[in-house]
Amino acid sequence: MIHTFSREQKDELVRGLQTYFTEELKQELGNFEAEFLLDYFSENLGPHYYNQAIRDVQKHLAGHLDTLNERIDELEKPLPAN
Repeated sequence: MIHTFSREQKDELVRGLQTYFTEELKQELGNFEAEFLLDYFSENLGPHYYNQAIRDVQKHLAGHLDTLNERIDELEKPLPAN
């Protein structure tokens, strides 16, 4: 998977993981471990979330496309009778 996080984003995510581990699990998580965990989640779980987001967008846009197609159909001019 291509990593698209900026250094600042990655640092923020690492801090979030460290905070979660400290507050919820009562365990300390060092920078190396947190980055390793973030990379694991990104590579193994990220594609699942990404693909679901793509499916959600497709469903959302499909409704808009149906409406757009209906509006385009309304613009058709009647053909003259022969």
